[in-house]
Amino acid sequence: MKRAFLVITHGDMGVETVKSMELLMGPQENVKALGLHPGESVDDLRTKVYDILQANEADYDETVLLVDLLGGSPSNVSLSTLAKYHDMKIVTGLSLPLLVNILNFSEAEDNTEKLITDSIGVATEGMKLIDKNFLHQS
Repeated sequence: MKRAFLVITHGDMGVETVKSMELLMGPQENVKALGLHPGESVDDLRTKVYDILQANEADYDETVLLVDLLGGSPSNVSLSTLAKYHDMKIVTGLSLPLLVNILNFSEAEDNTEKLITDSIGVATEGMKLIDKNFLHQS
């Protein structure tokens, strides 16, 4: 399955997360990022999202959306896409480990839900409290 990914966040978090991912993995033609900045219209962001989704239809089987925060404007714009793209998958809680894992296994995993669930698991497992007690764990 040929997938595209669209990262949508408040400010430049998504753009910079994609840049960081590309430092690790090299350029990724199937990933785009948009950010909502102060003073910008949510309607303008929605238009950009739909333009990218429409363009992706020619080259990809599906586009997966990744957003920073459930309930924020980028998330709400993403949720609005479900009206037209009923099978759209939207992942909240963007992080670098999530993005790296989802891209690393995208071509090998045909089942999008499994790809996303596994990637969320990897991202979650990578979250640790590091303090003096961490060194004493087995």
